[in-house]
Amino acid sequence: MKLFLVKSTILDTIKQNLSLMLPDFEKADSPSEWLEDRLGSSPFEATKFPEIPQFTLDMSSDDPSKTDGTNASIVYENLKFLSDSQATDERFWAALCLREYWPFVRYRWGFDKKGATEAGINQHVFFGYNVRRSLTRNTMSRLWWAARLTMNPDPHDPDPYRLTRFACENADTIMHALERSTSNSRDINHAFLSAILDARDVEGLTMNTNIIGELAKYLNLLGGVYVLDCLPQKAIYDKILARARNIDAREMAKKEL
Repeated sequence: MKLFLVKSTILDTIKQNLSLMLPDFEKADSPSEWLEDRLGSSPFEATKFPEIPQFTLDMSSDDPSKTDGTNASIVYENLKFLSDSQATDERFWAALCLREYWPFVRYRWGFDKKGATEAGINQHVFFGYNVRRSLTRNTMSRLWWAARLTMNPDPHDPDPYRLTRFACENADTIMHALERSTSNSRDINHAFLSAILDARDVEGLTMNTNIIGELAKYLNLLGGVYVLDCLPQKAIYDKILARARNIDAREMAKKEL
């Protein structure tokens, strides 16, 4: 599979004319099949990356969100050669969404059942927000970055995507874990997510998205007191786990009132 970018000028043209193109986006056909006719030239240019085998994404669940953990590992394993800088390029991710993985885009966001919307296309095919936020909204980039920032690169780890699957259990968890100012650090993410996962699975504490959001805010507060990159992972893990226990005790006390 050859990898492409959407040409910069074409990218701007498409985004500026989404409302006019929406009926075409609602078709099952790949946009690459009609964009060239609509625009008068190919919207894509080849990258200098070597060709890779075309990979297949899981579209087997009636609840598409349940496939995120598996698909994050698939996308990252096949595109792990990308540098962090290359992986922030809207043109690259938009090309994947518009070409080979359009059927997955339609499946993941329900365009195949509910139809596409201008807002849905803007945020899940293109970058509809600032770069950091868009990376966790674009269909393909969110999977790559979820794995990039949560997987364990240790070759001896028998389950390197354990935290990736946990982070992908809920879209809010991805947001809380990956859109923070500290989210570019894999070590901090590992400590943060490991503590929450152990609080839930080992200690049996309730860890819903609201509590995870509260813990994410606490991590940001810690970042104002400590240089988190200089703290051992174990120290961050212990602080998050202790906070999770305090929150659980507080919620239990509320129920007893």
